[in-house]
Amino acid sequence: MGFQDDWMLRQIEMMTRFVANVVFGKKESDIQYEITGDMENSDSLTPTDLLHIKLMEMIREGRFGEAEDLLFDNIVYSDKYIELASDFYQRLNLLSDEQLEAGGFSREEIYDGYIEIMALLGVPIDVFGQADRSEY
Repeated sequence: MGFQDDWMLRQIEMMTRFVANVVFGKKESDIQYEITGDMENSDSLTPTDLLHIKLMEMIREGRFGEAEDLLFDNIVYSDKYIELASDFYQRLNLLSDEQLEAGGFSREEIYDGYIEIMALLGVPIDVFGQADRSEY
């Protein structure tokens, strides 16, 4: 892992910790989306639950870019969706550089995507304006 990838990995971890602490009041840094409906009864699953299930399937299949597109295409302005998006980017960040590369994705795309979706949802996690990393 190169210096820039290592730096981005830590930045993504810090942004996730920030969202966990500030938005959800959680002490731990991990945000895990929890399905609110009953998995045995698909009628009880919320649209966000269904989206989470689909995103997890796409991550398992290495379709990271398609999964990110799906996430952006289905934005819902809610705390549950913030939790879903944070969980999604956190899971991608835990993958190795080799796994990301095999799926045609990079740590930089995780970083940029997380900042962008949180901004759209009204959660400014790029508080230091680091999204423009042209000098790095």
